[in-house]
Amino acid sequence: MTTISHNLIGKIDENTVAILTEIDTIARELKLAFFIVGATARDILLQHAHGIHPTRATLDIDIGVFVSDWDQFQILKETLVRTGKFSSTRQAQRLLYDDELPLDIVPFGGVAEDNSSISWPPEHAIDMSILGFQECYQQAISVLVRAKPDLVVKVVSLAGLAILKLVSWDSSSERRGKDAADLLIIIKNYIAAGNIDRFFEEADILKAEDSDYDRSSARFLGREMARMAGQATKAKLAGILEREAASSQGHQIAMDVLRRDTFQKESYEQVVAYFNALLRGLLD
Repeated sequence: MTTISHNLIGKIDENTVAILTEIDTIARELKLAFFIVGATARDILLQHAHGIHPTRATLDIDIGVFVSDWDQFQILKETLVRTGKFSSTRQAQRLLYDDELPLDIVPFGGVAEDNSSISWPPEHAIDMSILGFQECYQQAISVLVRAKPDLVVKVVSLAGLAILKLVSWDSSSERRGKDAADLLIIIKNYIAAGNIDRFFEEADILKAEDSDYDRSSARFLGREMARMAGQATKAKLAGILEREAASSQGHQIAMDVLRRDTFQKESYEQVVAYFNALLRGLLD
């Protein structure tokens, strides 16, 4: 029996539900497992589940799909296109729903090279890190998005989303601003997003962070990420944050955050302190 973490019937916009319905139908036919990642997961877990509104809206949907090889990935894309509701684009991972709404499909599993990256066929010229996808899928949560018939979809957890965002920030210069901003949103809202009881079970954090709630939220999130991540993923995450903390050029993640208008009230020192607390949690 599937344990439903959130009942979000009527809370998610109709286009998103329609797209997820199509994906779920085809994935079941092809016996493929998928989960929602990216900004759609952020909106589901913060806005729809807990009433915490992110600073930017999203129009695209990102999913991770477990495939055994590139043929399965191609079959999935072709089957979605044959429904007449999706169209291909020049980007290998992207389809358009109703010629308007982007769907990005990230394959993981058998297509991974040393379980941490993929290179897109046919040229295999563009690499993408998928570090953490396996662990995050295994600990994804189930969300009810439609009734009669019921539609239950897997969604990356907030700690899992933070893992994927930090890896993405490090590997994709095009997404750095968005990934950095989303990381800070998760950090500052992690305790409030349904985690307060578990947070107070680890009473040492608030004292260790001088009763600073935001730094405490960051450190607790870091611990949750460490519990979820495998050894290689945890080492990568800690390495990114350690490198930025020690950089003589400044903490690049913090600087990327401060380039977003939403966070102009935060000081550079405050934002660096949040990410350093996240690192402490990872290493606890």
